[in-house]
Amino acid sequence: MNTLQLIKARTVRNQAIESARTQMARAFRHQGHTDRVHTPVGSKTKVLRYRGVAYESIDQQQHPSGGRELRYRGVSYDVY
Repeated sequence: MNTLQLIKARTVRNQAIESARTQMARAFRHQGHTDRVHTPVGSKTKVLRYRGVAYESIDQQQHPSGGRELRYRGVSYDVY
């Protein structure tokens, strides 16, 4: 095998490994780990604050995203 074939084989293998990692992370993203010893992970809503003053959300879809979501009029788009 020449050098280019070796590089291509290594690149394809690395891409397959990276793809498998992202698919596994995506599959188990929202599941909490529980067993006999550990308690379930609690889902606690974050307190919304504006300049240190807490307030309640008017809309159920209103939540702090930290700039991770693209949202327009309640329609979610892909993460950017």
